[in-house]
Amino acid sequence: MSRVVSLSVCAVIGLLTATPSMAASEVTRTRILSAADVSALVVTAQVGDVRIEQGDSDAIVAKVTLKAKRTMGVFSSLPDVSILEMSVTTRGDQLRLGVDAKNVEERWLIRMPRKPLSAIEVKAGVGSVTVAAVARRIEVDLGVGDATVDVPSGAISVQIGTGDATVRTTLANAGAIDGKTGVGRVSLSGLDGTINSRAVGGSVSGKGRGQEPINAMVGVGDLSISLQ
Repeated sequence: MSRVVSLSVCAVIGLLTATPSMAASEVTRTRILSAADVSALVVTAQVGDVRIEQGDSDAIVAKVTLKAKRTMGVFSSLPDVSILEMSVTTRGDQLRLGVDAKNVEERWLIRMPRKPLSAIEVKAGVGSVTVAAVARRIEVDLGVGDATVDVPSGAISVQIGTGDATVRTTLANAGAIDGKTGVGRVSLSGLDGTINSRAVGGSVSGKGRGQEPINAMVGVGDLSISLQ
């Protein structure tokens, strides 16, 4: 009798251990997309990292690695990411990229075409965002995490709920500069602007030699704006 019970327990443990591994836990999707009729790119991510950098072709090359995340106990099942695809939609001249899934970590790497677009927009929930590709307007809206925009030209807007923001551009590009943090430190380099530091937050303002507005707002975290 005891031998039967032992075998049954082992079988149950084996099933519990094997069940999560039956589904693929990580997959990478890559798309090469024509940029001929695209003026704006919008990337939406729930949890993970987004990196957008300059490419050397006429196309937009988008790659996303999807990793299943366990949301409950160690024996909870993982979502099968092998059935997920990159969502690619167009609205007029706007190209929208995302993944329609929950409990998945997204790692995006997007290489932009040689021609600068009118706009690059990133909307993310939790993670990190880096934009190092040229566009006439760059917007980052991040709930929790760190964001870096490092570009020589273009209007820049960064909003973060909780996390650190870093903005780097040229003195010749920047026009009016407006930066605020509710709780955290602020810094401005490369320009004799105004820095107001308070006990729990602060603001920076100034005017570069260019025309493009630089706006950065952080709820809780540090803000750094650097002009070169």
